[in-house]
Amino acid sequence: MPDSEAQSYTARSKRYAILIVDDEPSLRDVLAQILDGYHVTTVENGSEAIKAMGRTSFEMVITDLMMPQVDGFDVLLNAKKINPSTDVLILTGYPSLENERRCRALGCTDVLSKPFAVTAIRSLVERCARTRIARLAKA
Repeated sequence: MPDSEAQSYTARSKRYAILIVDDEPSLRDVLAQILDGYHVTTVENGSEAIKAMGRTSFEMVITDLMMPQVDGFDVLLNAKKINPSTDVLILTGYPSLENERRCRALGCTDVLSKPFAVTAIRSLVERCARTRIARLAKA
C-alpha cells in the first residue's frame, strides 16, 4: 500500500467506531488494547450495548455470545435492526455448530472461539474497516 494510502487509511480508521460488549472486564480491556487506533467504546452487558447503539453509530460490534439477561444474539439482532451494514463479530467460550449457524443466519460477520488469536481479531477488524472505507470512497 502506498504511503499516502496508508496514511489515509490510518486517519480514517480512527473514525471507525467499534463497540466491545463483554461481561468480563479483563477481556474488554484486552480487546480495547488490541484495537488501539480505532475509536473504541466498551460496555459490560447487552443492555448497555443496545443503549449505546441507540445513541451512537458503530461500524462494528464485537460481542460475547453468552452473557446474563441480554445475550449476544440480542445484541446482534439489535445492531442489525439499527443499522444493517454494521459488522458484528461474535466471541464465544462455548462454540457450537448450532450457535454459529444461528449467528450467521442473523447476519453476523464472523464467529470466533475464546481463547482467540490476537492476530485473528486484528486482521478481521482491519479487513472490515478497509472494506467499509473502500465502499465509502466509491460512493
